[in-house]
Amino acid sequence: MRSFASAGPARASFRFAWLACGFSLVTSAVIAQTGAEQGLPIDMATALRLADERNLDVAIYLERVAEASAQLTQSRTLAVPTLRVGASYNRHSGPLQETSGQVSDVDRASQFRGFGAGAVGAGDVQAAGAGLEVNVADAIFRPLAARQNHAAAQAASVANRHAVLLQVATAYLRLLQARMEGGIAAESLRRAVELATVTGDYAEAGEGLLADAELAAVQPLVWEQKRRAAAEAVDVENATLARLLHLDPGVRLAPTEKAIPLIEIYGSDEDLNGLIARALEARPETEQYDALVGAAQAGLTAERYSLFVPRVALTYSSGDFGGGAGTSIGALTHRDDLSVMLYWQFDQLGFANRGRIQQKQSQLRQMEFQREQLQDVIVAEVREAYARVDSFREQMKLAAQASERAQRAYALNRERIFENEGMPLEALQAMQSLADVELMHLESVVGYSQAQIELHTALGNPVNEEP
Repeated sequence: MRSFASAGPARASFRFAWLACGFSLVTSAVIAQTGAEQGLPIDMATALRLADERNLDVAIYLERVAEASAQLTQSRTLAVPTLRVGASYNRHSGPLQETSGQVSDVDRASQFRGFGAGAVGAGDVQAAGAGLEVNVADAIFRPLAARQNHAAAQAASVANRHAVLLQVATAYLRLLQARMEGGIAAESLRRAVELATVTGDYAEAGEGLLADAELAAVQPLVWEQKRRAAAEAVDVENATLARLLHLDPGVRLAPTEKAIPLIEIYGSDEDLNGLIARALEARPETEQYDALVGAAQAGLTAERYSLFVPRVALTYSSGDFGGGAGTSIGALTHRDDLSVMLYWQFDQLGFANRGRIQQKQSQLRQMEFQREQLQDVIVAEVREAYARVDSFREQMKLAAQASERAQRAYALNRERIFENEGMPLEALQAMQSLADVELMHLESVVGYSQAQIELHTALGNPVNEEP
């Protein structure tokens, strides 16, 4: 198992690159606004490691594997006899009826000790020393079904782990995105205040319009609202990530990354059909449903042959037995009791067996349909993630170009305003465009990284391992 953090640059693995193109000012604003120096420091690799160690869904599925393992162990003991060791004393006083019908007044006592208990009169030992009653069909086929169920539980646990790691990676990216959006809002607020101040000064000096000053004064209020909304998003995403990592409810997480980690696993030259074939083969859910189909087949086979396979009952006891008239017990002497039965059982004249066979056939068909349905889901997930990767790759390029131009446009318009050459409305539009482009760039990078890990997971890989 190799971590993405240790993957070489020449391999198609995770490579983190820091975003440029207009985020130098945003980075300092993020730190100042959200207090990155406070709280519990965390990065994506740490978050993924904590998910493996602390996530309750992962723990629950591991316990389900342990439960299936215990059931498999139990199924393998169906042909193992039960042992009893003990002693018994019997006292009878009063009438007994003999086989011929004659009633006799009997006063007697008996005692047994050894391998079993409950030897009374001429009958077999009531609690046999070794007892075995086996449905031979169950003894043969139930371990096969239990083995398949155990394999299904293991595969389900792996699939759940992959899903949890994807959730944690997504939550971490969204937390970092919310903090970055807060930084963009804070920087836009600073620009809006600056523009509103300049425009207001011009209007007060009679060199500008009061209408422009009022319009510019709206922007600080707008961006203050967006900054507070971003702070709320930070708290929400912090709570989500803390829940997934099973951390203390009051903990505040502080991502150590100064920008969105750019995750690149699959390039534009990947063959979609090849990726789909890999996913159908590698996804743990495929293994899970194959095992469930196998378990259903074993159950059906058991029901079909149970009518023809006999049940076996065997009891054996060995010990010292003695008795006598009244309360006296004669000398104990050794005795052995062995009983063997072989029989066939037809529940409700075989109609119940027939009903159970039909039930097992339906269960098998359901599992087969669900397996086919899973294949459709896997194909759709791969196609969707592949399309998102392609789309966000192009969106990132466009957003980077737009960011460069928006920064230049804002700088030029700002310079004109301070030189009293430009219109406030032009600077206001440039400021709004810059903020919109910064948010667009941020969203495209987050979307690209998320689409990459979604595709990686859809192909049957955990987030923290290379393909």
